[in-house]
This record gives sequence, structure tokens and C-alpha cells, in this order.
Amino acid sequence: MAEMAAGTGAAIEGQGRRKRRGTSLAGRRYLAATLLLLPAVALRLFTAFYPFVHTFYLALTNYNPAFPPAKFIGFGNLKRMAGDAGVTSSITFTILFVLISTLLELILGLAVGSLLNKQFKGRGIARAANLIPWAMPMVVCAIGFRWMFDGDYGIFPDLIWRVTGLRFPWLISFWGSRAAVIITNVWKSTPFLGLVFLAALQGVPAELYEAARVDGANPWQSFRSITLPLLLPQATTMGLFMLVWQLASFDLIFTMTGGGPGFATQVLAYNIYQAAFGGLNFGYASAISLALFAVVFVMGGLGLLIYRQVEVMY
Repeated sequence: MAEMAAGTGAAIEGQGRRKRRGTSLAGRRYLAATLLLLPAVALRLFTAFYPFVHTFYLALTNYNPAFPPAKFIGFGNLKRMAGDAGVTSSITFTILFVLISTLLELILGLAVGSLLNKQFKGRGIARAANLIPWAMPMVVCAIGFRWMFDGDYGIFPDLIWRVTGLRFPWLISFWGSRAAVIITNVWKSTPFLGLVFLAALQGVPAELYEAARVDGANPWQSFRSITLPLLLPQATTMGLFMLVWQLASFDLIFTMTGGGPGFATQVLAYNIYQAAFGGLNFGYASAISLALFAVVFVMGGLGLLIYRQVEVMY
């Protein structure tokens, strides 16, 4: 009995040592991984938070690199921004531009993805051609559409004149210029969403559609009951992505309309550029940047709430 007890005690002690060695080894590995990741994490935090803190500081000053030093003015820039008709118009159009563009891109992207998912001759060529607008630089698209919307030489005003007999001044009218910018942005971004939806559609089992056909469902019923629910998570994700991405649109506006006519097509990113590099008023530009951050935060937060609701449902 004594020998058995001694053997059992030795076995338990050996297991304890192995467990301690295993725990110690896991701890050392965790520490090593932490130390290896720490520089990258610290650099990422610095590059993320320092610009924000510095921007917040500049927003409270009248900093102008041509006339240093900066003077602390408190909320003077925010008060000025509240009374600036250009900024107020830009906030309105920024939200309008993003919401309409994202909605149209989702609808048209789903239509393009559904079309490219069908079996037809030349489907491979059509799929490749679909990527051409998305692959083109935004500046190239903006220049091309600026000429197509031109009142004297553009194809779109000419088509409207031939059909209705009316001359519609796209780029020199308030709502016409806004519509032209949104149309260009949708044309550029829709192929990307079409590609995403195409990939998602190829993951939908064909047996579901076959079962629906056996049950007598028409194509619209199959789309509404099978395709749409299964693609809703991807649609929500891409909607949130495009929503946040397009809030910082600048190159399209700068190249196509220059923010005009008047304040019609100015977005917050364009106001920031004008204040910082047009007037060298970095303090005021920083205040507008905070306004853009607030819009991104609110709209991104609402989009995230919708995404989580959809995630729970599906």
C-alpha cells in the first residue's frame, strides 16, 4: 500500500510539474506575442488618435501657417461654421449625396449581379466589361461625365432636347448639377457592388430555386422569398461600407463641378479643402473636419445598428 501511495503521489506531482511547465510556456508565448505586437499597436494608436487630438486643438484656434502663432479662440470657429451658408448647404448635400448614391448603388448593384449570374452567351465578356467603370480613376470618370453633361456639347442635354425639345442646363442649375454628380458617382461605384452580389448569388444553392419552381413560384416570388433574404446581410454590410466611404468624397466634386454652381454640389470634404488650402485657415478647416467626423459617426452608427438587427434576424 505504501508503495502504491508513493507511486500515486509521484504521478500526481509529475502531472503538476507538467501542468506548471505548460502554463509557464503558454504564459511566455503570450508575453512574447504581446511584446511583438505592441510596437505595431502603439504606432496604430498614435497615427489614429494624435491627428484627431491635434485637429480638435486646431479647431479651437485661428491657426494660419502664413501668420503664426496660433491664437486660442475657443468655440469661435464652431460659431462661424453655424452661420456659414456654404457649410450648412454642404452638410445637407453631403447627407443627400451619400444616402441617394448608396441606395441606388445597392439596387442597381443587385440588378447587375443578378443579370451576370444568369446563363447567357458572352457572360464572361460581360462580367469583365462590368469592371471597367469601377477600375477607372474617379478623375477620369468625372472629366468624361462633365463633357457628357455639358450644355453645348454634351450627349445628355442633346438627348433631352431631341426627345422633349427642351434644353436642360445640367451643370449650371442647382438640382441638375446635384443630379449629375450623383449619376456619375453611381455609375462609377455600381459595378463593384454588382461583383459583390454576384459572388453572393453564386453561393445560393440552386436546389432552393428548383424547389420554388416545383411549388409554382414565379421569378419575382423566388427573388423576393429566396434571393433577397439570403443577400440581405451582404447588402447591409456593403451599404454600411459605401455609406462611410462616400462621406469623404472629394475628387469627383472637385473635378466635375468645383462645388458649383454656388454651393450646390459642395460637400464637407470640399469645404475642408477650401478652408485649409484656399484660405490657409487651418483652424476653421479643422472645425469643419470635426463636423464631418460627427456626420460620419452618426450615420455610421445608425448603419451599424441596422447591420446588427439584420445579423440577429439572419
